[in-house]
Amino acid sequence: MRRNKTIFEDDFRRPSNPTYTILKIVEVVDNYSHYPLKTHQYGTIFIAWKRPQEGWIKLDCNGACKDSLDLAGCGGLFQNSCGRWYKGYSRKIEKCDVFCVEIWGMY
Repeated sequence: MRRNKTIFEDDFRRPSNPTYTILKIVEVVDNYSHYPLKTHQYGTIFIAWKRPQEGWIKLDCNGACKDSLDLAGCGGLFQNSCGRWYKGYSRKIEKCDVFCVEIWGMY
């Protein structure tokens, strides 16, 4: 979220104390969790990084766009099967649609 705000919001400033910011968000979520849940029950889907086979390097990439500002950005990183980070990148792109920005992320 902060990466996207840095790209798309000119006046965004990263917090000077990120630990405090994260703890405040956790406090809000914890306080909210005490409210009664809705009657709908949903299954849990766990999403996690999946390591590549031994000897391979994996590219994880993503892109985002904001139509109202005609801006887009993408980024990615390369990791080995142990999760070791090799190289990362990011790029600010001007007007672009969702498909195009995802392709830019891979390119």
